Amino acid sequence: MKWHTFFLLLGMLLVVGTAVRPHRSQALLVEQLIINEVDYDQPGLLDAEEFMELMNIGTSAADLAQYQILLVDGDTGLVYETITLPAVSLSPGDYYVVCRDQLLVPNCDQEFTGPIQNGAPDAVALLFGGTVLVDAVSYEGDTIAPYTEGSGVGLEDDGTAVMQSIARWPNDPGIPDTNQNNVDFSPRCATPGLPNVEQETDCAALFDPEIVVAVTAVPGSIPEPGGAVTLTVRIDNNGLLPVTLETLTDNNDQNLNGRGSCQTAQEIAAGGFHTCEYTAAISGEEGEQVVYAVTATAVDFFGHNATDTGQITVNVTRPLFWEIYLPVLLNPRIYGEPNNSCAEAYPLPLNQTLPFLAEDMDDWYLFDLPQAGTVRIHWLNFVPQEGQILLYRGQCDSRVFVANNGETAVNRVLDVGAQPADRYYIRIISDALNEQDEYTLRVQFAP
Repeated sequence: MKWHTFFLLLGMLLVVGTAVRPHRSQALLVEQLIINEVDYDQPGLLDAEEFMELMNIGTSAADLAQYQILLVDGDTGLVYETITLPAVSLSPGDYYVVCRDQLLVPNCDQEFTGPIQNGAPDAVALLFGGTVLVDAVSYEGDTIAPYTEGSGVGLEDDGTAVMQSIARWPNDPGIPDTNQNNVDFSPRCATPGLPNVEQETDCAALFDPEIVVAVTAVPGSIPEPGGAVTLTVRIDNNGLLPVTLETLTDNNDQNLNGRGSCQTAQEIAAGGFHTCEYTAAISGEEGEQVVYAVTATAVDFFGHNATDTGQITVNVTRPLFWEIYLPVLLNPRIYGEPNNSCAEAYPLPLNQTLPFLAEDMDDWYLFDLPQAGTVRIHWLNFVPQEGQILLYRGQCDSRVFVANNGETAVNRVLDVGAQPADRYYIRIISDALNEQDEYTLRVQFAP
């Protein structure tokens, strides 16, 4: 960039002087900050969404307190507004946006009074230390020196185009400034606080929010009739602007806010994502594929909405009759008693104690509850000690596991609490035989 002698009017004081060329070490610090984008004209009369964007193209942080932005009248060369920047450390590759209204411009860091003049010609300049002209952009013609680099003829922000600005393109710190305004800058879709884009038309659509929802399940399959599954939901923000996650619902119209770690509203940065997990009950019959879906809605800075649905398929497998570890049976033998299977279960009266021998490794008993009540099974004097007592409910071919006791003990109690009226089956599995010492069973029932 060339340094020129220039006239600078600040407030009511006219200062005449020469722009100072910094020493080499200072120049590296000064020239790392550039004007990257300007939106000075918009549809309508108010131009309330005007902004200017600075970019740090250096390799170290820039102290913004050393810089000022000057808005220059192109016909007179007079500065009609000076914008002093705060003590902010701007990281390499980062942007700083100065706008007229932070409620209307996304990623705006600081407000200024404005408006920015609409050219023919006018300019925006960046000053370092109150004297060093770092960068200047003249638009719609050539502003009085030193606020034009090369020429600004033909460089124009179309005031009828929605969300269009003049911006550097290509937006690459590795490509040097040519010191030619109408070469370095051209009409582009406005992207305050974001990398400049090549697109220059249909700019509003560029900012349409886009979210993608994905759902995973652990376990991915579950035995009939179903049970608890841990679901993880991930919402990716693929748009250019941050969005606020507003709602999360499942395909049963259940609101997931407050379920597990899922919370709304959540801010999701552009290019970022949000995950949460919770537990849900999924049920079905053997062979069924249960599709579980989660729908997310989000809103961006401009109030535009985005919706997406992600889903996971959970396979329902054959019923599990053994939810417990059964010990290895020793010396398997076949006996001829009539209670070796569920279909041959021996009936037990309620609240009576009956004796039996551990002369077989697999014995079945049944009892009926005429009404709902509490159930406790006493299994006493089981001398083999090693064995299981299991309780089921229903019919033999569709029985449901209720509870078990696999302790190593002579005397055991299986307290299953409140149970509905139904048929119940007791299965005794013995790891050793004893044909001398009787054990007893008692089904204690209280309505």
